[in-house]
Amino acid sequence: MRVHSARAAACAFLALAVAPTAASIQEGGTRADGQTGDGSALPGDAVVATDGVEWQTLADNLFVSGERGIADPGKVEPEPRNVMKLGPVTLLPKWDEEVMYDDNVFLTESDEEDDFILRSRLALLADWQIGSSGHRLTGGWDMLRNWFMGGEARNFVENLASAQLDLNFRHLRISAGDRWEDRTDPILAVFTGKIERTINTAYGTVGWHTDSRYAEAKAQGITTEYDDASFQGFDRDEQLAHGEFGWLAQDDLWAFVRAGVIARKFDQNQLNDMSGQTVSGGFRFRRAPEWDASLRVGVRVENFDDTVATDDHDHALNPEVEGRALWWPTRRDGVDLRVVHTTEFSPVSNYEILDRVEIGWTRALTGRVRSRAGMGFERVDPSDVADTFWRYSLGAGATWRVREFVDVTFNWRIRIRATDVPNGDYTGNQVSLGIAVRL
Repeated sequence: MRVHSARAAACAFLALAVAPTAASIQEGGTRADGQTGDGSALPGDAVVATDGVEWQTLADNLFVSGERGIADPGKVEPEPRNVMKLGPVTLLPKWDEEVMYDDNVFLTESDEEDDFILRSRLALLADWQIGSSGHRLTGGWDMLRNWFMGGEARNFVENLASAQLDLNFRHLRISAGDRWEDRTDPILAVFTGKIERTINTAYGTVGWHTDSRYAEAKAQGITTEYDDASFQGFDRDEQLAHGEFGWLAQDDLWAFVRAGVIARKFDQNQLNDMSGQTVSGGFRFRRAPEWDASLRVGVRVENFDDTVATDDHDHALNPEVEGRALWWPTRRDGVDLRVVHTTEFSPVSNYEILDRVEIGWTRALTGRVRSRAGMGFERVDPSDVADTFWRYSLGAGATWRVREFVDVTFNWRIRIRATDVPNGDYTGNQVSLGIAVRL
C-alpha cells in the first residue's frame, strides 16, 4: 500500500483531471435548467441534471485511496448523467460493463498469458445537503468484479465503502470521514495471486478560513490487514497528521507552509517500525477557468527501529516535492501534469524513493465525444541493495454519449516494467470496450 502523506492534494487534482471537462459539459452535457445539451427534456421531475465535474470529484474523494499511481494516465471514464432527488437527498446510481483484452494477465516476463476479462461495476453515491446551513453528508458504495473469461487467472471482486460529514460555519470548517476498502495488492505479488487485504482509513480536518488567511489541521489513520497468513507480517497501522497555514499573497495566488508527523507500526516484527516529520511550503494558483496549479517543496525525515536487518538505513532525510497543474488553453482542450518525489512503504527495505511524472491531454471532439491521451513515468529505488526499477505507462481513450443515459468507452493502455533482475521485466497491453448505463 502507498504511504498517503504526499497524496491528498495530488489525488484531489487527479479527480479533476480525469473528470468530465467544462467544455464537454458546455457543449452537449446536461444543464441546470433540466434540459439536455441536445434540447430534449429529462424524464421526470425527480430526475434532474447534475454537474459532472462535481460528482466525479465526489466519487474520487470517496473511493480513490492513496494507492492510486500511474495505472491509466490516458483512461477515459464515463460521465455521470442525471441524479435522483429525494427531498434534500441526491442519489447517483451507476452500472458499467467493460470487456477487456489483456495480453499479459500474469504481469511477468516468464508466465505471460492473455485473456478476455469482463469487468462489472455497481456503485451508488448519496449526498445530503443538510438544510441551508452548508452542512453536508456524503457516502457511497462501489463494487468492481473481474471475471477472467478464459480461466487464465483467478476471478476477484473489490469493494469500497465510504462516508464523509462536512460542517461549514462562517469561518470554521470541519470534516470527518472513513473509507473501507477490500482490495487486491498491487505490490507484493503479480495479479494472478490475488492477495487480498482490507484497508480502513479514518480521517478528519479542522480549519479556520477568512478571505485572506486560513489555518488547518488534518489527520488520518490507515489500518492494513492481509487475509493470507503468509502475508500478515505486512499488517500495519499508519498515522499522518499535519498543520497548515496559508495566506493570500496576491490575486489568485495563495502561499502556505506545512509541518507534520508520520508513523508506521507493523503488527509483527518482519519489517521495521518508522516515525518521522515533514516540513514544506508552497503555493496554489487558480484563475478560472484556464489555470489551476500548486507546488509543494519540503523535506521528510524518517527514523526506523531496526529490529529487523532489512538494510543499513536506520534513518533517512529526503526531499519531498509535489506539483500539479491543470491548464485549459481552449474550451475544448485541457492539459494536466502531476509530479511527485517522496518516500513510501517498501516490502523489501525500510523505505523506497518514488519519482512519478504523469501528463494527460483531454479534448472534447464534439458535444458527444470526448477523448484523452496520457503517459506516465515512475522510478522506484529501494533503500536496500534491491535493484532500482522503472515503470512506464502510455494510454488513450474516448467516450461517446450514444444516448442521454448511455455511454460507450474505448481505452487502450501499455505498461512496461524495466529492471536488471532476471525475469523482472514485463510488458502488458490492455484494450477495453465498455458501456455505462445512467438514469
